[in-house]
Amino acid sequence: MKKLVLILISILSGLLVGITAHATQETELMASSYDINGYSVAYYENDRVVFQNYGDGIDENSVFELASNGKVISAYIALKLVDEGKINLNDKIAPFLDSDLLTNDERLNDITLKQLLCHTAGFSPSYELGIDKNIYSDPGEEFCYSGVGYIYLQSVIENVSGMTMEQAAEYYVFEPLGMENSTFEYTRTVTPYMNLSSVVIYIFIIFIIVFIVLLLAVFVLRKITKKQFFSSKISLVVCFAIAVVVNISFLLVLVPKVVLTFGVCVVFMGVSLLLARNHTKIFYAVIPIEVMLMLVLGFAIPATVPVTNDIVAKEANCAYTLKSSNEDMAAFCSELTNEYYSGDGAVKEMFSAAVNIDDVNSWGLGIAIESESKGETYWHSGINPGFQSLIVLYPSQNKYVIILTNSDNGLMFAKEVARDFLEIDGNWDIKR
Repeated sequence: MKKLVLILISILSGLLVGITAHATQETELMASSYDINGYSVAYYENDRVVFQNYGDGIDENSVFELASNGKVISAYIALKLVDEGKINLNDKIAPFLDSDLLTNDERLNDITLKQLLCHTAGFSPSYELGIDKNIYSDPGEEFCYSGVGYIYLQSVIENVSGMTMEQAAEYYVFEPLGMENSTFEYTRTVTPYMNLSSVVIYIFIIFIIVFIVLLLAVFVLRKITKKQFFSSKISLVVCFAIAVVVNISFLLVLVPKVVLTFGVCVVFMGVSLLLARNHTKIFYAVIPIEVMLMLVLGFAIPATVPVTNDIVAKEANCAYTLKSSNEDMAAFCSELTNEYYSGDGAVKEMFSAAVNIDDVNSWGLGIAIESESKGETYWHSGINPGFQSLIVLYPSQNKYVIILTNSDNGLMFAKEVARDFLEIDGNWDIKR
C-alpha cells in the first residue's frame, strides 16, 4: 500500500512539473509575442501559489509601478476608517477636504464618500488635480472613472486619519500584511519600457511646442523693435537648432538610448536644410516632411525602448503612484479574498455593486466587477508610462492572478494570461 501511495505521489508530482513547465513556456511565448521586456506573473488557488514566472532580471520582490491599482488599496483604507467609526459611507466629503480642493460649485457639498469610491462623484477622468477640478455631472447620477475623484479621496483619508497618505497605507495595509516592498512615495523600480511610438509622440510634442514658441518670440521681437535681425531662413534654422537642443536634453533624461538615433535624424534634417537653402519652397517643406516621416517610422516600427524611472511624480498620490511587488500584492489579494468570504465590516462592501455600468460591468467600492456565466470577477488595472498591470480576483473559485509588467504592451499580455489561468473569458475593460 505504501509503495502504491509513493507511486501515485510520484506520478502526480511529474504531472504537476509537466503542467508548470508548459505554463512557463506558454507565458514566455506570450510575453515574447507582445514584446514584453519584463514581467511578474503569479497565480493562486486557495491562497497557495500554483504558478509563478518572471522575465529576465525579475523576481517576486521586484518593484513595479502599479499606477491605478493603488485606488483599490486607497478604498480599503477608507473603508477601514468607516469600520473605526471615523467616517460613514454616506457622509459628505466637503468638511474633510483641504482648502485648496474646495470650489465654488455648490454640488461639491453633496458628494459623499461612497460616490468617490465608486466613481459617481461627477469629476473628470484626469489624474492631475491642477488640470480639472470641475464637476461635470450631478453627484450620484453618472459613472465616470476619475483619477481626480481619488485625489479628493486621498484628502479625506489624510484629514480623517490625521496621517499622510503614505502613513495611512503603512498603518492600515503595508505593515499589517507584511508588504515590505510597497509604497505610494518615490522609490526605484524596475526599468520601464515604452513603445517607440509613444516616445516619438513625446519628442514630437516637445519639439513642436519649443519650435513654435521660439518662432512666435522672433515674430513678436520684430514687431516690437521693427527690426529684422536675421533673415527668415536664418531665424528658422536658429529656432530649429534650439528646439533640437531642448529635445536632446529631454531625451537624455527620458530615453537616453534613443539620443543617438534622434541625433542622426537631426543631422539628416540639418543637411537637408543646408542643401535646400537656395530653393525656398523646398527649404520650408523640409522640416514638416521629415518630422512626419519620423512619426510614420515611429508608429511603423513595433519596438519598445527603456526609459527613465522618474516619469511619474514623486509625491504620494493614491490615484497613480503605487509601487509594489508581486509578493506584496499577493498578500493584499489574500486579504481581500478573506474579506469577501468572512468579513463583516465595511471592507466587504467593496464587492457589492454600487453602480451598474452595463449588463456585464459594474463598480463596487474601489474595485471593478465583471459578471460572466461562470461567475463574477473583481479586478483593477494600472497604466503608467512604461508600466501596465492587472489584478483579477475570482473568489467563487478561490483564485486570483497578479500580472505586473514594465511595458506599454503589458495589459494585452496580462489579460491573455489571466484568461488562461482563471479559465474564464473576461474582458476586464471599462470605457473610461
